Amino acid sequence: MTWNLGGWLGSQVGGTCWMVIAGLLAMRLDTAAGVGVLAMFAMANAFGLLLWRNRHRLSAYHGVQMLLPVVGLAGAGATYMLDRSEIWEAIQVGGTVSATQMYLVLGGVVAALMASFYWRFGRQ
Repeated sequence: MTWNLGGWLGSQVGGTCWMVIAGLLAMRLDTAAGVGVLAMFAMANAFGLLLWRNRHRLSAYHGVQMLLPVVGLAGAGATYMLDRSEIWEAIQVGGTVSATQMYLVLGGVVAALMASFYWRFGRQ
């Protein structure tokens, strides 16, 4: 596993871009919640940028294993802010996913990806 700018940015932005959309939609209903969600997006991506800038000191495997839980926690934090503001379901179009379901999805995806990377690259 090697560092690759396209793969890194694709993973990082792909895992967090929903927070930009949710944050912008939330700002129409609750400015503080929207700004909080956008802050979660910014923090996760700032951490990803920090990892990228230190890639010469860190293996790509370890970078991914550090980024995944941060993106998951940022997503959980964004979900929490939207749910506490009672706008989680209001910003969803075409169906609703409960906040509880979102926490389960985030946790499950992060755990599955971390395990997958471990089995593929971490046991060497």
